[in-house]
Amino acid sequence: MKPVIGRLHAHGLDTPRFDTAVEVVRHLGCVQSQLHDMALWGVARRTTDLTLADLQTAFDRGDFVRTHVLRPTWHFVAPEDVHWLLALTGPRVERQLAVTNRTLGLTRQTVERGVAVIAEAVSPSAPLTRAELADCLAGAGLDPTGQALAHIVMQAELDGLVASGPMRGKQHTYRTLPPAPALPGRDDLLAAVARRYAAGHGPFRDKDLAWWTSLTLTDSRRAIELAQLQPIETDHGPHWTHEAPVDVEVPAVLLLPAFDEYISYARDPDDLADLRGPAADLARGTGLLVVRGRLAGTWTRSVSARRLEVRIDTPSPAATLHRAIDQEAADFARFLGRDPVVTYTS
Repeated sequence: MKPVIGRLHAHGLDTPRFDTAVEVVRHLGCVQSQLHDMALWGVARRTTDLTLADLQTAFDRGDFVRTHVLRPTWHFVAPEDVHWLLALTGPRVERQLAVTNRTLGLTRQTVERGVAVIAEAVSPSAPLTRAELADCLAGAGLDPTGQALAHIVMQAELDGLVASGPMRGKQHTYRTLPPAPALPGRDDLLAAVARRYAAGHGPFRDKDLAWWTSLTLTDSRRAIELAQLQPIETDHGPHWTHEAPVDVEVPAVLLLPAFDEYISYARDPDDLADLRGPAADLARGTGLLVVRGRLAGTWTRSVSARRLEVRIDTPSPAATLHRAIDQEAADFARFLGRDPVVTYTS
């Protein structure tokens, strides 16, 4: 079995089958989202007919939030999943941040004091921008310049105190989260994260789960065992899944955002060979052109008041593939509410 085929179905990329944004976010577990609007496209691509306006309304309403819950990276996550995921991943992420905190001269006492200031300043009904949080920290005698502000706010997120609020123009805001509910034991949480990852990401290796969650490889293997996942043999060794392989209609073309969850596992030569793509394409921060499940290049966008230009970083393809790219670009344009124009590098 080719893992890439199972992943297409698990991700909802073979046939979009979700009606709401939070269904997608909940199904995937978390959605990497440092590029906010493009991450919203990644969510919408897995739904039946949602636009950017629909997703932004759902985000502002708090149907799903943006926070640091896996690795020191922005992710979308369903509100009810924040606390139990943080119980597993938070301590590991904090260890990573502690190294940088020391280089910044941020002591534990300073960070804790800053977190307390932030927790007192924000509320569900009074979200604040990062600049406003900086003013609050400065007013308390703390220095919020440079990376210090980002790390203090991130610690407040890892403590489960704050997450994203509604957009204010182009500015993100923060608001408080409800208190953490009573959580099950660690073994139950490990089993839950393995099942969620298997359901949303398809066949995976123990090291994929460890990277995604920041857990140790030992914890990842225990999570797989506790979740009672099914082992399957693939061209790249043993993988784990929660369901038997299904027939998948592989899309001719996908225009995915950079850092899409579909390629989040790809970090070593075998992964890139499976996707048939160069590492540079995954690190450019541009869109990813996927042809029949495999990486085939990159794409960029240029958006004006009425028009969307999708520029494909590859020569003009054969007619059949050309039509598939045009249709995918038209879907992206509809998402943005623009008229599409597709161009090629040569």
